[in-house]
Amino acid sequence: MKRPLIAATGIALIVACGLASAAPWTMIVQPGVYGRVAIGGYAEPPLVYTPKPIMAVDNGYGQVTEEVVDAAYATDQPPVYLWVPEYQRLHWAQYSREYGATGVPVYFVDDRWYRANVLSHNWTPEQRAWTPQQWAEQDRLARDRLERQRFEQQRTEQQQRWNIFHSWRGGQQARAAASQPHGALADGARGERRAEQRAERRGQDEGRGGFEREHGRGGGNRDH
Repeated sequence: MKRPLIAATGIALIVACGLASAAPWTMIVQPGVYGRVAIGGYAEPPLVYTPKPIMAVDNGYGQVTEEVVDAAYATDQPPVYLWVPEYQRLHWAQYSREYGATGVPVYFVDDRWYRANVLSHNWTPEQRAWTPQQWAEQDRLARDRLERQRFEQQRTEQQQRWNIFHSWRGGQQARAAASQPHGALADGARGERRAEQRAERRGQDEGRGGFEREHGRGGGNRDH
């Protein structure tokens, strides 16, 4: 009876060690190991904690800080998806080196989504038949597709904000014009009309002078 108990304890220790271990971000790991998650093929897109990826960067003074990566700007390395403990996610600048992920844009996969889909092997029949190379390729395709969707959504939101601002500015200008005294508006209109009349008279004078000069020369020719 002791031997099966020892065997069961050994299995539990292996699983626990797997959950506690971490792998470099370049490796797509088995379910239950902290590290990179292959997101291709799942019926439900991966839930993440932030709408934009986080990147740990060296600030040039021997310190690692965190930056938010804008989806509108391409980076040398496309974002990857990692499953990490909460304390590491909240202090990523401190723990990014454990995954070799300094300088790599990262989305942190929601723990509940991970457990419901990856850890529980909630895979489609196609996923179950994939080779490691197919998992890697489908992960790349899924990440590219999600980044394009995020970029289009961000561009749409920016356009909507611009339209709202443009409408607000037009309303402000209309209210400012309506708040001016009527006499000031009338004086302005009269001033514009006088300027137009002066320009019109100058044009007429220039035309008349040219006509007279031309016909004066013609008349002189006829006198000879």
